[in-house]
Amino acid sequence: MTGDIRRQIKFNHSGIQLNCSQWGDKSNPSMLLLHGLQDCGRSWEVFAQSMSSEYWVVALDSRGHGDSDYAPGHYTFTDYVSDVEATISKLGIENPILIGHSAGGRYAFSYAAQNKNHVKALVVVDIDPDPINKSSGSMFERYKSESDQWDSFEDVVDRIWSRQPQSSEDMVRFQAEVMTVPKTGGGWVWKRDRNLIYEYERPDLWETWGEIDCPTVIIRGRQSTLLTHETAVKMREELAGCKLAELEGGGHWFYQESPGSFESTVKWFLNSI
Repeated sequence: MTGDIRRQIKFNHSGIQLNCSQWGDKSNPSMLLLHGLQDCGRSWEVFAQSMSSEYWVVALDSRGHGDSDYAPGHYTFTDYVSDVEATISKLGIENPILIGHSAGGRYAFSYAAQNKNHVKALVVVDIDPDPINKSSGSMFERYKSESDQWDSFEDVVDRIWSRQPQSSEDMVRFQAEVMTVPKTGGGWVWKRDRNLIYEYERPDLWETWGEIDCPTVIIRGRQSTLLTHETAVKMREELAGCKLAELEGGGHWFYQESPGSFESTVKWFLNSI
């Protein structure tokens, strides 16, 4: 990956060391990126580098992910939202644009609803406020049965490509690199705490969704089976002024499968507010 040089910063949040990657000049408007379950902050790197000439871009490794501390027993929904709040407070991020994918989208819009007038804009990528999601549930059953370890890097590539088949080979290989670490004795291991799969919480957030008061857009890949068209339309209708962009060229991991289209859509939205 090329572009603006990535910098890392760690800080303590209630005894847990959280890690952030950042790009761009801190004097620019701020953008905070929140990844989905089992991913990491660097999952956003292609997008972050592209936006770094105009924004100070920060990508959080949520607890239990990437280079942040593992915290078994402390993976509640409230814990994850508190990570967002701590990142904004500790790094001095003012009036951020929040962009969250999947579970990160739920944390982003919950923070926005609870901190009115402190979020400039909100981008929610392929996630719903429902307490039960059939596609998400089947993902979890697969996650529980899958190994966290692979004999070769090519096996990791195959695993990631199976979940986002429309991504380029370069993107898949980059994701495989940043989301795993070499294992002692050979092979590769997933860079996240397996406990978080079993402790993950998915509360009903429809009431929270209705309390958001900043400019908001929902971005959905048309090939996604997690956020359905019907639910996305319902979300748009239940939040005044909310925009909805449904795009061809990818599914749940649309920002990785069609990074150019994703970036263009985010810029279109930000230019409209």
